[in-house]
Amino acid sequence: MKNKWKVSFLVLTAVIIVILIYVLYLLFQPVEQKPDADSVPAAPPESQAEFNVTTTKEDLTIVANRFLEEELNGQIDFSVALDDLVALQGSLPVFNSEIDFLMTFDAQAMENGNLLLTQESLSLGALSLPVSNVLKFIGDSYKFPEWVNIQPNDQEIIIQVTEIDVAAGLNVKTNQFNLRDNDISFSIYVPR
Repeated sequence: MKNKWKVSFLVLTAVIIVILIYVLYLLFQPVEQKPDADSVPAAPPESQAEFNVTTTKEDLTIVANRFLEEELNGQIDFSVALDDLVALQGSLPVFNSEIDFLMTFDAQAMENGNLLLTQESLSLGALSLPVSNVLKFIGDSYKFPEWVNIQPNDQEIIIQVTEIDVAAGLNVKTNQFNLRDNDISFSIYVPR
């Protein structure tokens, strides 16, 4: 009979130890947080604080030229002019000379917030050349920022506005880009 009581005692002691370990385990678990009515939960990117900016062709021309000058560090000598079309004009170094160029694009906002530039015309000096070949040459010859996507076969350039690092944490999205009606608007998303 001594063995029966001894076994029962050891089983009871083991059960108590297991229960004690389980209670200690539960005690040291983090407390489930209930949302406070006054606190605002972290917002996903699509619901950050949003500012809508409307601008004109003239003002956007100034901003675009300043931004390109800083971003490209003088690698390519060109400027942007916005009228009914987007016009890029400047010069390309070829051998020991400079060749003037003028490229015009129709611009439209894409659903994803980026900007699509579709080639309308291209002139190098007094020559009109095949657009796809020149776009390929430009894309291969110069290092553009990652947010500039040149697609020579489609005669398009996609400006990935949503990928531009404007300032710490800010994101930009193109809403409207109708140059003919001077209807240009962007959304700027600020992280909380």
